Amino acid sequence: MTRAPVVLKFGGASLEDPVRVAREIHDAQVDHTPLVVVSSAREGITDLLHGAVQHARSAELHDRVVREVRRRHSGLPPTGERQVDRLRRLLREIERAGPPAPPAVDQILSQGERVAVHWLSRELADRGLAAVPVEADRLGLITDNAYGASCVLLDRSRTAVRRGIYALLARGRIPVVTGYFGRSLEGRVATLGRGGSDYAASAIGALVGASRVELVKRHVAVLSADPRLVPGARPIPELSYEEAEELAQFGARVLHPLTIEPARAAGVTLRVRSLEDPSVATTIAPGDPQRRNRALTMLRPLRLLRLRVPGGRQRPGIVAEVSRHLSSANVNIVQLYTSSALLCLVLEPGQVLAGIRALAPVTREAAAMVEGPYRVALVIAIGDGILDDLDRLPSAAVDGAEGFSATPRALSLAVPESRGPEVLRALHRALVGGSSK
Repeated sequence: MTRAPVVLKFGGASLEDPVRVAREIHDAQVDHTPLVVVSSAREGITDLLHGAVQHARSAELHDRVVREVRRRHSGLPPTGERQVDRLRRLLREIERAGPPAPPAVDQILSQGERVAVHWLSRELADRGLAAVPVEADRLGLITDNAYGASCVLLDRSRTAVRRGIYALLARGRIPVVTGYFGRSLEGRVATLGRGGSDYAASAIGALVGASRVELVKRHVAVLSADPRLVPGARPIPELSYEEAEELAQFGARVLHPLTIEPARAAGVTLRVRSLEDPSVATTIAPGDPQRRNRALTMLRPLRLLRLRVPGGRQRPGIVAEVSRHLSSANVNIVQLYTSSALLCLVLEPGQVLAGIRALAPVTREAAAMVEGPYRVALVIAIGDGILDDLDRLPSAAVDGAEGFSATPRALSLAVPESRGPEVLRALHRALVGGSSK
């Protein structure tokens, strides 16, 4: 086989219509293009499994979860039934042992995708497609040991994944691969975090030298803003890798934050498209300096701490010192704003107390003072060359901001939480257009 394959990834909502999925795969094969399918769990299944893990001792709940998983995957082949039985055994184990460790949690959560690929392969085979279920950890998709939020190790995965996928393609088969997880360096199941099937599809596409990776979602589109907050939000037809990465990192839920990097490293085009409306699609590829995309997103609720440091910038290493103390307490800085004598730290609400405690050595040794927390929202405008738009920012949106930062690809404002939607709409009107009422 000499033609580069295409990777089609189907989200959980898309799997609600297996006939439509089969038609998509059939249409993609019209010119004999080799295909690799990556599948999420069916919609809602991962949430059920999370609930089962959180109530480790509840045999009654676990029985209901197993029954629901079986009901949602009617017509399972024997290999799929064995995966449901395996889920039952894993849940029995935590009923006896209590709350599971992260590797055991990931093993349970992976069962949603495992059952799904056996079910989907049967559905496709019944419609004349030569589909074969493939479990990513057994294929050789290797991750680090950060259970629950693992990263795919491309160099460690490349040989086994290419060999396994290309062997199936050479036999005229369509591999239907589990998304969401791989095998850790310790040899255990490791999940990639919420939305990790997009990331897995991008990684597999990079590993097999795909011509493109299509992320097929039933109702989701990449828009210039959340349409629930900005009714005038528009579809974005094209994004650079860097723009898409910024958008994902700043909370747009359409893409897993790590989805872009494997595709960019391998030069693989990503395409996010709607199953319901094929005309709604976003192509993610190298940037075009003539293109001016602008997308807005907002993170909330967040909390801002002001750290007043006597001497400010005259005290070498103060930012590194603050970061080190917060990191040692596992407190993540969502955003950092600085001035000569002030550091503004934006944190998740649940990490504020830990953050204040972690900063105690700084307040004691540097005579610094912590103010807050203040309720804020982070409003971000994203687009290549966005520094050119600084003079277009409406003063009404910027006035009263708690913090402002600008990079060549993103503008960030921390504003009082109650003003977040208003500022988001004002920036959308200024940078994208439309009424945005």
